[in-house]
Amino acid sequence: MAANQTTGLSGPTRPLGSPEIPQFHLPAAAARGVYTPKVYGAARIHFADRKRKIDETRWVAFLVPLDAVARTLDWDIAIATDATPDQLLKTGAAGQPYLPLPAGAMDIKTFTRWAKGFDRWLARTQRLAVTPGTDTPDETSIGPKRGGVSVELVAIAWDLV
Repeated sequence: MAANQTTGLSGPTRPLGSPEIPQFHLPAAAARGVYTPKVYGAARIHFADRKRKIDETRWVAFLVPLDAVARTLDWDIAIATDATPDQLLKTGAAGQPYLPLPAGAMDIKTFTRWAKGFDRWLARTQRLAVTPGTDTPDETSIGPKRGGVSVELVAIAWDLV
């Protein structure tokens, strides 16, 4: 397995990780390719401001590619996806090869750290555009209300590319 991780060679079956870490397959647009590991995160974000009478909830999902030696995860490179948790598949297309799963993605402590990072990243980066008010003329957006980020799922997502 170590040779696979350093060379980036693909294998015939999905690499097994920790049973506590959920793994899914993204719905595939292509019929053939190589399954590449990514981290998938989905959440609901609640924005509220009493003065402006704002009370809005937004659903978001993101993917972060994993490389063979990933021990850290940078949510700042995340790409938005339309795939909802209920669209994720338990199994992928038969006969397609898989790239190796990085060691960090198989370690529950590391993966838990990545999931907590997703929550913090959302709270820091997600904004709702608002019309500036007379009491806040420079404010054009607001962040989630305190406790307004509700992570639904963080999982390994295999993407057929």
